[in-house]
Formats: sequence, C-alpha cells, structure tokens
Amino acid sequence: MNQGLPESMVAACALFIATTAAVGQIAVPAEPAATARIAPNAEDSGGLAEIVVTAEKREEKLMDIGITVNVATKLQLQNAGVADVHQLSNIVPSLTVTSNFDAIPQFSIRGLVFTSNQLSASPTVSTYVDEAPLPYSSMTGGAFLDLERVEVLKGPQGTLFGNNATGGSINFIAAKPTNYFSTGFTASSDRFGQFAGEGYVSGPITDTLNARLAISTTQGGDWQHTYTAGPYLESGAADKGAVRLLLDWRPSDKLKVALNLNSYYDDSDPTQFQFAGSRPEGGPGSTIVVPPYGSAETYPLPPRDARAADFTYPGARSDTFLQSVLRADYELNDALTLTSLTNFARLRSSIDRQGDGTRINILELRHDGTIQTYGEEVRLTGDLKDIGVHFIAGLNYSHDTVDERAPYTYNHFSIFSPGFVTDSRSNFSSETTAGFVNAEWNATKQITLLAGARYTVNHQSDSYCLFSGAPAVSAFFGGLANAYRAVYSGLGPTDAYQVGTCTTVGPGPEYLPYAFSQASTDHNVSWRAGANYHVSPDLMLYALVSRGFKAGAYAFEAAVIASELGKVKQEQVTSYEGGVKYALNSMLTVSAAGYYYDYLNKQAFTNTPAPLVGAVQGLINIPKSKAYGFDAEATLVPIRGLTLHGALTNTRTRITEPGQLTLDGFGQPVDYVGHTFAYAPKWSAIFDTEYRRPLFDGIDGLIGASSYYDSEESADLSNEPVYDIPSHITFDARIGLAAGAGQWTATAWVRNLANKYYFNDISYTGDDFVRTTGRPRNFGVTFTYRFGRRGNDGG
Repeated sequence: MNQGLPESMVAACALFIATTAAVGQIAVPAEPAATARIAPNAEDSGGLAEIVVTAEKREEKLMDIGITVNVATKLQLQNAGVADVHQLSNIVPSLTVTSNFDAIPQFSIRGLVFTSNQLSASPTVSTYVDEAPLPYSSMTGGAFLDLERVEVLKGPQGTLFGNNATGGSINFIAAKPTNYFSTGFTASSDRFGQFAGEGYVSGPITDTLNARLAISTTQGGDWQHTYTAGPYLESGAADKGAVRLLLDWRPSDKLKVALNLNSYYDDSDPTQFQFAGSRPEGGPGSTIVVPPYGSAETYPLPPRDARAADFTYPGARSDTFLQSVLRADYELNDALTLTSLTNFARLRSSIDRQGDGTRINILELRHDGTIQTYGEEVRLTGDLKDIGVHFIAGLNYSHDTVDERAPYTYNHFSIFSPGFVTDSRSNFSSETTAGFVNAEWNATKQITLLAGARYTVNHQSDSYCLFSGAPAVSAFFGGLANAYRAVYSGLGPTDAYQVGTCTTVGPGPEYLPYAFSQASTDHNVSWRAGANYHVSPDLMLYALVSRGFKAGAYAFEAAVIASELGKVKQEQVTSYEGGVKYALNSMLTVSAAGYYYDYLNKQAFTNTPAPLVGAVQGLINIPKSKAYGFDAEATLVPIRGLTLHGALTNTRTRITEPGQLTLDGFGQPVDYVGHTFAYAPKWSAIFDTEYRRPLFDGIDGLIGASSYYDSEESADLSNEPVYDIPSHITFDARIGLAAGAGQWTATAWVRNLANKYYFNDISYTGDDFVRTTGRPRNFGVTFTYRFGRRGNDGG
C-alpha cells in the first residue's frame, strides 16, 4: 500500500503552502488551545480575528502560548458535519477516534492510544467539559450539545490536567449564558431521513443571575442494510437527546459562581459490523454450516459498500448520563483569584449487538456498566504583574467507581457448544490525590520562561469474576482445570467448578476456581519546562519539554486462566517539542511544530503463550517505544470573503524494546521491534475553503468545500496484514445563503461526495474479522436561526 499522500492531496497542500509562503514567507505551529474568542470587528474587517485561548486555564492570546492545539468553533463543527466524538477526527489531523468491539470510544493523538475492551480503561487522551473531567471515554456521548468550540491540546498535559493525558486532552467549551435575551435553533435533515435539532434560550433572570437552557435531539436514519438472501433488515437509526442548564451568578464584583447541569440519553441502534473474513479458533473446517449461507469460512464477503452489513437483529443501546459541575471564582485581590471546581457525573451504559457480521449469528456481545465519578479541585491563580510572574497552584482529588459486566453468547462458535456464555464481571475503583503548580515568568519583553510540576498518588482496586451460569460452562472450565491437575500436579479431578461460581482456572498446583482481587498504589511526578521567544509581536519561537503518565491498568476480559489477570505498570511519556507561530496582519496565521516522544511501559492487549490452551489474551507493558513527527497548520484570507484553512500532521511510531514473548493470531511468536502503534497513520491532513459574498441587500451567498485524509495504518500492534486499514480521502461540499448580520443561515451540503468506501477499524471477535465502516455519501440541508447580539450568543 502507498504510505504517502495521494497526488490530489499533495497538489492541494503544495499549492496552499506556496500561497502562504508567498504571502508570509514563514511557516508556523499548530494552534494552541482554548477560549477561541474572536475580535468583534473580525468579520467586519474581512480578515482573521485574534484568538484568545485558555489552554493553560487562563485567557491568553494564541500567539503567546508555546503549545500545539487545534481549535474548532461551532460553525466549523457544523460545516464539517461533526455531531459526535467519532467525527472529530474529520477536522483535527492526527486525532483518531475509533470504537472497540463493545462500541466504547478510543482516542488517539499522534499515535498514543490505549485499546482495551472495557469501560474502566483509563485513556491516553483526557476529555473535559469546561475543565470538568469526563475521565472515561464512554462518558462523552453528549459533549457536543450547544458548544462554543472544541479545543484539542496535543502532547502530554499532565501538569495542569493530571494522569491519563499523555497523548493530549480535549476540552469541550459550552456556549455561556448571556446578560441579554438570546435564542436560536439549528435543524438538519439528510438523505436517510435522519432529523437533528438543537435549540437554546439564554438571558438574565435577575441583575446578578444569567441562565442558558439548551436541548437537542437526533432521530431516525437507518443507513445500514443486509446484503445476502433472506429478510431485508435495516439498522443505524438514531434515538438520542441531551439537555443542559447553565447558571452564572455574580453576587459581587469579586465572586462568580457557575452551575452546569447536563444530561443525555442514547437509545440508538449500534453500528453493525461488516464481515471481513474468517479465522476459526478451532482450525479450518471447525465452523458450523448454516444453509444457505454455508459456514463463516465460505460466507460471502460484502460489496465495497459502507451500507452493506449482515445481521440477524438490530441490537440495542441504552446510555443515560447526568453531570453537575459547580465552579466558584473569588478574587482575593487584584492579583490573586481562588477557584473551586466540584464535579459529579454518572453513566449507565448497556449495549447489545451481534459480533460477527453474518446471518449465522455466531456471537452476541453485551456489555453493561455503571461509572460514577466525583472530583474536587481547588486552585489559586496569581498574576503578579510587577515582577512579570503568573502562576497556578492547587490540589486535586477524584474518586471513580466502575462496575461492568460483559456476558458474551457464543451461539455457533467453533470451540464451544451452542449457547455457551462467558460472563465477565468486575468492580473497579480509583482514588487520586494530586498537588500541582505551574508558573510563567516574563524574563524580558521577548522571553517567557515556564515550568510546572504535579505530584500524583493513585490508589486502585479491582475484583473480577468469570461467572458460570450454566452446567456447560462449569464443565468446560472444570475439564480444563482437571487437565492441568493431571499434567502438572499429578492430582485427581475436582468438582469445585459448579454453576454460580467463578470459573477462571486458578494457579497451580490445585488449579481451583479463581476470583481475582487486588489493590495497588502508584506515585508519579508530571512536569514541564519551556521557553517562548517573541522575535517580534507577530512571530514567536518556542521549546517545551514535558513528562506525563497514564495510570496503571487492570485487565477486563473473559479470563480463562489466572495469569491473564493482574495490573500493568503506569505509562510514562517524555515529550520534546519545538515550534514557531506567525501572523501577518489579519490575512494569515501559520503554525508548525516538531515533536519527539520517549515512551516507557506502553500498555497493550496482546496474545501471550499459555500451557495446554496455546495462547491467551492479556495486558502487557512494552518497555520502550517512540513517536515523532510534525504538525503544521495555516489559515489564509487572500481576499475579502475567501478563507482557506489547511493542516497536516506527520506521525512515525516505532517499538524499540518489546519485552515479554507475544504471539500472533496463529499462535506464532511475534517480534514487535520496528512495529508501528495501532491507529497511528503516518500522514493526516485536512483542508477547508469557503467563499462568501453579498448577493442581495443583507443576504450573503456562500460556497465551501473540505477534505480529510488519513494514510494507511494498522488496527493492531502485531501489524498483521489482516489488520491493515487502507489510506482514504473524502471530500465534502456546501452551498447556502446567510443573513449578513448572522441571524440565519440555510445550507445544502453533501458529505463524502465521491462515496468513498473506507473503514476506520478492524477487530477479531473470535472466528471472524469485522470492520466498522465510514459513512457513505450523504446529503441534506441545515437551517440555523439566531436572535440576539451578533457574535455573543454562542452561535
């Protein structure tokens, strides 16, 4: 497969870079994070607005921060059709969002990702809503409601954001209450009959209290269908909604209190897998034959159509989430502000879907769980202008509990009797306490030095049971245990494996039923140090060294033997990054950064050897690996009304010391040295252009196009060819009318214009390989209405 960029993308990037070089003569870094506030006269001037960000938990100009960040406004999200986390990669290069085979999101930035089929998996990319953590990726289902923007910070963020941000962090910024009446809505409909609507109302309740209420719903839209003979079935319809209430209370000039109450539900059809081939656990010829489809080994492959997916039932999802966030800021004096942030969130999740992509119904996957998290952060922010020092210092506490269960039903699995069930159950808890400080010193008018550190203590406990609910299950594991007893201990058979007990085969010499229980404590110090050098007011160079950690992890799987369970070490990433940022008047912003990651104890799920059974799955640490590359981003307004935006990321990953022995899917030893990380495309790029011009009195016309590209990548550390995800590029287009004052916009759009067939994930679910396809060509209309002061209502 071609690892490079396609010719069309090369030409577009070359033309864009040549244009920006001619205008600005220098290239510069990816945009730093946060409060992407736009100057009020930006649109009136026809140029680019100055962006103010809060990447470091305070407002700063984008050009003054030495960090790589991408910012997407609500309008940019809408133009790109980004309505949930899985589509966010369409506008952020090097951010990959996939789902494991139980439909739990997995975020990867610059190749750093943790792939594990569990709700309790600590991520490598942390997520937040207005700085309030969503510590587990599955809690992000309602994050896109009524947003002002999304900020994606790249690189370790452990100093200010704590554990589990080695790859970066994503902060969803909600549109805030206004001190005047404002209201608006957005409604969309597409070719599949899906309707999406969102509305808000905002304004003052009293002289000191402002409120904003937002609500959304998405309904309908079956887009997948069966492709073989038999009953024609459709799936993919949405049934979800969200609501958020924000209250801003300012009883005095010194005190500000904000309350965020939000909730969402998601009862949508789960995405159906697409069959990609068979490799039966029982060996060739071991799969069941079901007329007229034959066996999994002879099952017809689907056409190159994203909609084609065989299944016998549509499956079911049921997620409910609620969160409350209370923030108080009190100004002690002109230089010091005390902030308290209290967060409580709970998710109840259930998904049930077929795991094989056929009408044979080999495997049914179910995963249920409850996540509950509580957190408190107290920090002091100081702005000591007399000596040029700004600092943030504070304490952070969080406590999470995750209860999950995964009963998998093997209806026609090659090595189990029909109806065999593995029922994994786990109770996990995590308690984290941390103290942190971050400081910046304006050493001269041109040079800013920065340093920060966070000390973290993380207590974890986990209990696990592979529960037996049927005699066949107890008999299978009892038989395996008796084989171990006879071969390795010389003991007679045991009858300890009964219905109602845990059935994982315990350690020798007895090999009795095993229930896992363990507690542990980790300590770490995240830190960073850097310097920003302003060559001129419009040109900045920066260098940053930082270190972050991902918490240790316990395995959650259908553990056959006790050695599959246990904890792996925490990960450590040390990042070296240097970059440049440049702006030319209001015509051009350019940013570029190079980075290198030294990666220790990368956590990975893989196969390891086991007596009698050949291979079992488990978590391991890979001692040493690395990632390096560069980010580049530019926005150009060459003439009034025309905006060009492009971004390009190069990521190279490599395992340098693999550690313990691992096996491939055929049970053969694998040497991971030189292998790339999973979900780490070498090249990732986006491009967007839009042209607006007045057509009538007070009415503008607009036309735009965008593109997204990922090069070839692998879905597994083994880098087996069967896990290859081919490169793909998609094109979108839009045309519409807009009121000159921004009161309303009507847009017709088409996404995946060329109807490109691609998939972004491939998994082995036992006997079968299955894919998760990208969406096919879709088209529709969107209408947006805003009533309120222009540019200040979050719209």
